[in-house]
Amino acid sequence: MGSSFFTVFFISNLILSLVFSIIILIKKLLRAQTTVNAQFHISLIALVTLIVPFIPFQSLKINSLFDWMVNFGIDYPKLANINSTGNAAGTIDQNANWLQDFTMSIEQSPLGPMNTVFFIVWILGIIVMLSATLYSNLRIYKIRKSVQEVKNKELSTLFYTCKEEIHIQKKIIFGYSSFVTSPITFGLIRPYIVIPKNISTLSSDEMKFVLLHELHHCKRRDILFNYLMCLSRIVYWFNPLVWYLLREMKTEMEISCDYAVIKTLDEQAQIKYGEVILKFALPSKRSSTFLSPASEISSSFKQVKRRIVEIVNYKVESNQLKMKSSLVFIIVLAIILISIPTISALAVDKETHAFSSSNVVYKDYSHFFEELSGSAVIYDSKNKKYTIHNKEESITRFEPSSTYKIYSALFALESGIITRDHSQMAWDGNQYPYEEWNQDLDLFSAMDISASWYFQNLDSQIGKEKLNNYYKQINYGNENLSGHISNYWFDGSLKISPVEQVEMLKKFYNNEFAFEQSNIQTVKDSLLLEVTDGKRLSGKTGTLKVNGEKYNGWFVGYVETGNNTYFFAIHIEGKKPAGGVYATNIVLSILEEENIFHSTTLGK
Repeated sequence: MGSSFFTVFFISNLILSLVFSIIILIKKLLRAQTTVNAQFHISLIALVTLIVPFIPFQSLKINSLFDWMVNFGIDYPKLANINSTGNAAGTIDQNANWLQDFTMSIEQSPLGPMNTVFFIVWILGIIVMLSATLYSNLRIYKIRKSVQEVKNKELSTLFYTCKEEIHIQKKIIFGYSSFVTSPITFGLIRPYIVIPKNISTLSSDEMKFVLLHELHHCKRRDILFNYLMCLSRIVYWFNPLVWYLLREMKTEMEISCDYAVIKTLDEQAQIKYGEVILKFALPSKRSSTFLSPASEISSSFKQVKRRIVEIVNYKVESNQLKMKSSLVFIIVLAIILISIPTISALAVDKETHAFSSSNVVYKDYSHFFEELSGSAVIYDSKNKKYTIHNKEESITRFEPSSTYKIYSALFALESGIITRDHSQMAWDGNQYPYEEWNQDLDLFSAMDISASWYFQNLDSQIGKEKLNNYYKQINYGNENLSGHISNYWFDGSLKISPVEQVEMLKKFYNNEFAFEQSNIQTVKDSLLLEVTDGKRLSGKTGTLKVNGEKYNGWFVGYVETGNNTYFFAIHIEGKKPAGGVYATNIVLSILEEENIFHSTTLGK
């Protein structure tokens, strides 16, 4: 995880805090309408939500409710030979490549140079909290080492009777320790219930209440939740809402165990149970700390007060109350489920490419970009010099869109699926959104109009495994083909930066891949766009679309001038139309300003 991770993690926490604020408000307003167990389970699912920022659902490609919510109403392009619906990428004219009905959220860092500082502070905080938690847990370790077997036959019999009463089969170690001042439960794999040596002051009935309470912790696996709470405090040490939620959860856990005990008792016994809790309410009676994974019957004064109030006000939960609780739980669960895709997407680290070159000139071309953000990279082969606009975005990886078709064609040629003279592919009869697509195509015509069904079919014939090997062989971007074979080039899996696009084009042009030279030349010929004043412009556009509006675009390629070759790549994004045609216009303007190429027909 780099500093950029903390930026998106911080943003994710803002979303989490908003969600938690809503959950806390709902719990406060509807406390009378929910059972104690429902309150605890609501806190529990909120606790699980804290794991979400570290799970890149998009990278895992989980087909789930989350995907459905993110992609509702979106038709992805299907492979031509498996009943495509025709909703795919394409072009209307020779130089404009469009993608339809695809949505992809790309987050950018709002924290700027402070990102690294915040990341360091966060890590230091984790180290401090981890150290404090480990120190706190040392006491639990010492208690475990000091445990002595309970030899009192009456007490042992009572313990096993309580186990049978609540149907616990799992082995639980029951013992004394001079290091504890109140009953305590710990141990994830092997549970321990440890009582003080001077516990003899309790009556048999009072001792039964204590054992039932601690055994319920074991039965419900509350120790596991305690560990998760400890971990959450370490990672989210800076978020007061997380601390508040965890404190509430700890209290609700104890109240839930209290209820599990008192619902089997008569009114008089319930009062005695409350008195037992009060006996361990003093701070001196507490054995563990808030940072340890142990559960004990003693609590803070505020927690004990709330527990006593709940015990005094205990009533048998009606079916109506249980139904209301279920409804509240479903509402909270729905809020969390709706939030998960956003939280996860925000916390996926923005991918960057490690780029270093001693011969780089950073130049401001922002007057060509207008309201759009983006980067442009030009490489002068003769002088081995890079000219870059927007350093940060030039090394940031984005979906390649249709620029990937350069390599899809090359792989198909190298695999022998097509040849220069035999690349014709029959139209499958599906009606695509552009009339130019609804016909038989060969490599050259398909590249001209960027007919996605043609290249999807090539990829399908190559096969996912072989395709993956090719991308790794040429070191293309992040080499990630975890997406579906029909849309890996725009679904967020495969990504490449503008600098890498230029590096790939250089390798392609000089055939550093060691492919058949004739195949390289065939793809080169298919990319030729214009010849002006003896200079040849070759390239490929790419466009992503959001909600029917062009969102971002690529134009990558090279200019051959006779005694030099200039490679270029541009990536743009913004709310206004920002497709491949717009990217083409910007590149042509830059090339003209640099006196590299003067176009007479393209982008006009």
